[in-house]
Amino acid sequence: MSIIATIAFKTAMPVRRVGQMQVTTRLFALGKKTRRSRKEEQERLGDVHTGLSWEHYDFSLNPKQEKRFKNSSNSIAANEQLDADEEAKEDKRHAEEMNYINEAYRKLDPEIVAKATEIIEPFINEDRLERVQSVLKQRTRRSKFLFENPSNPSNCWACLRTIDSFGVQNVDLIIDSGMYAGKQALNQKRGMRTAMGSAQWLTLTNHGTTEAAIKHIREVEGYKIYASDLNPNAKDVREVDWDDGPICIVMGNEDRGISEEMRELADETFYLPMCGFAESFNLSVATSITLAHMSAKSGDGKGPLRPGDLEEHEYNCLYLKGLLNSLPQKRTGQALLKQNGIVLPDSIREI
Repeated sequence: MSIIATIAFKTAMPVRRVGQMQVTTRLFALGKKTRRSRKEEQERLGDVHTGLSWEHYDFSLNPKQEKRFKNSSNSIAANEQLDADEEAKEDKRHAEEMNYINEAYRKLDPEIVAKATEIIEPFINEDRLERVQSVLKQRTRRSKFLFENPSNPSNCWACLRTIDSFGVQNVDLIIDSGMYAGKQALNQKRGMRTAMGSAQWLTLTNHGTTEAAIKHIREVEGYKIYASDLNPNAKDVREVDWDDGPICIVMGNEDRGISEEMRELADETFYLPMCGFAESFNLSVATSITLAHMSAKSGDGKGPLRPGDLEEHEYNCLYLKGLLNSLPQKRTGQALLKQNGIVLPDSIREI
């Protein structure tokens, strides 16, 4: 290499380095700014998911407040502070609203249900029709679940998904206003109302107290009460007689478990055996394990899970509900039925 070329090469090198350093510095600054912006946004919103998918849950015993269950779109704003009396009234209103929807379907005339189904079916694609029919044919009313004063909306969502997957149609809920004290507990309870109200494929019934729930489930519906509990007299879940009549499985609060009142009223209590240091399973996990044991004890028309045992009218009403929920817009079903002289109750039209 000539002396002139060497000098030119050495002279050019710092220029390129400076250029690279300038570009790198700008990219670093941009990346730093982006990270800073993301961090500020995360601090502002918290570690939350704004969608209502099943995939994102906080399974801890003390869940963080979740934005999806307390944003301004909910009927009760998260930041709104209601006193105990107002909150109790809201619980009662929500329970009556949820129960009224179920009652409205049950009271539909069978001929109206058949005619409405005939009108809606042509507007649902064949695959969807087969899917709804297939799911309902595997539903059972032999068993149901009751959640007593749960505190984590995410856990309840996960439980409902699992219950749906095992074919159980009916789920009951106790929300006793007196059991939720403090700002965080109240916010969690409001989120619970939103979470439970969004489970459109299950039949949900709300109760104001433990006594009222047990009285209705046992005396009116004829279920035996099996509660998950850690008391000394509880049976191993593997020793429970799951074939002893219709059964309602009770799952307690994530922190406190079932109430003393529930413990006294239950026909049977059971526990899930564990080998580790933890005292109990997460609510969602406990529900899943219980259902797995129930499934293992079922088959050939026996056991707590008996697919296809829905009553005819209940099946037909759920089928109509499934068709209406499958339409792209709620108003579509209303309009189609109204054109043919059928007007459903307000509570059904608002689902």
